[in-house]
Amino acid sequence: MSRRDQHIRTLTHWICQARTGLVLGACIWLAATPPAQAQDAVSGRGLSVSASLEASVTSAADRRADGRNSSDVVSELRPSLFISSRSGRVVGSLSYSLALSHHTKAFEGENVHNQLNATFSAEAIERWAYLDVSATITQQAASAYGQQTAADSTRDNPNRIEVGSLSISPYVRGVLGGAVNYELRLNASGTNGRRSIAADTSSVAESLSLSSAVPGSLIGWGLTANHTKQDYRAGRESASSRYSASLSFMPDPDLTLDVRGGQESNDVASISQTSYNNWGAGLTWRPSPRTRAQFQYDNRYFGHGHQIVIEHKLASSSVQFSSYRDANNGTGSAGQPVTLYQFLDQQLAAQYPDPAERDARVRAALGNLDPSLLVGGGAIRGAVAITQRNQLLASYGGPRLSGSMQIYTTSSHTVDVAAAQVDTKQWGYVGNLSYRLTPTAGVTLSGSRMLTQGTDTRAGTELKSATLTWSDQLGRRTTASLSLRYSVFNSTTDPYREGAITASLSQRF
Repeated sequence: MSRRDQHIRTLTHWICQARTGLVLGACIWLAATPPAQAQDAVSGRGLSVSASLEASVTSAADRRADGRNSSDVVSELRPSLFISSRSGRVVGSLSYSLALSHHTKAFEGENVHNQLNATFSAEAIERWAYLDVSATITQQAASAYGQQTAADSTRDNPNRIEVGSLSISPYVRGVLGGAVNYELRLNASGTNGRRSIAADTSSVAESLSLSSAVPGSLIGWGLTANHTKQDYRAGRESASSRYSASLSFMPDPDLTLDVRGGQESNDVASISQTSYNNWGAGLTWRPSPRTRAQFQYDNRYFGHGHQIVIEHKLASSSVQFSSYRDANNGTGSAGQPVTLYQFLDQQLAAQYPDPAERDARVRAALGNLDPSLLVGGGAIRGAVAITQRNQLLASYGGPRLSGSMQIYTTSSHTVDVAAAQVDTKQWGYVGNLSYRLTPTAGVTLSGSRMLTQGTDTRAGTELKSATLTWSDQLGRRTTASLSLRYSVFNSTTDPYREGAITASLSQRF
């Protein structure tokens, strides 16, 4: 392993094991914020900081197929920190919470859980040098065929581990001679699983892109070159390079056609470095500000890849269909993991462009649901895999009634010839419906289903869960909630039925 990769792995291990360091770093950054930005925070125009403390008690009971019954009472304390910057040279948001729990029965799992969603972009040198940083901490399934639990379940699940990821990407961009755009970027990223090496990966990538600098011209061009080196702790190290040239044609301001071609080399589909020719074509159509259709097709070393996005947004609703097939970095869900918070934030972006207002709407729609819930299934992989995901997203937000629905199918196939070949196929849905009873009180009904298709050697699984939540704002900063949840997990090894009731009280500061 090279010294550079050791540094990346060390950094990743730090962020996943000493997770509160991110929060500390955020506080240091806040302390260094210039007075002008601090004034903006007070007025709500720039930086905003808030915190909350939630206490909850859950009584849960489950019944297994062999007739065994068990019950547990879980007390939990959850301090949280929220940071949002919408102006200045640093723009982004951070949401972090630390859950500390106590079980009345013998419990072999973790009593401390971290949740984090952070994305920041900084302009280090005006109009030239930038830095993008993102970090997440989520609970993920180690195996798609192992035991599955609802996001807010308190039962011990050895198949569920805490996974942290960190990505740091400095880059420079500008214009050469008023005719050529350039961007030179370095990206270092890593993923680490708590008390497990299955999710541990590190990656370093360098890229250079040149393109025509006149936007909206009839014909445009582009040149890109990138090199990526990935290391899987539970697998092996691999390297890939790709060079391509593209031409675009814009016969109409709403329509863009493009073609591209080049060559790539890697040691993923073969033991030694092998070169492959690749080509692709695409179409982007924007008939209105509310409607977008995008179609991309590529012939790659693993076969064909594609990306399709069709979306339409109205004043109070939106619908989107997307489909893609591509090689991923071997970790997370099939494709990029998406949390329930990110899903709702994306759906409400057009209706509430102000980030602060949108954040309030998203959290109101969440009710007592876990914002870091990964929607769409998936499982950790320790090798490069080809993933295909099809999903339909729909949302509605009215004065009193709001809701969202995601229906998806995913499939994944390991492409690394040196790794164990694992194929997974899943489908399911995640949905919620909220109704505001009074200006301060409301109810939320949510449901989900995830089915993992069995193979010749592994039996399939199915998880179904439904939750009904009532919440009321007792004071300007105090909220109380009561939720009922029922889950059913079907499998040949450890099926169960679980019911739980949770009462919580939250105070914002």
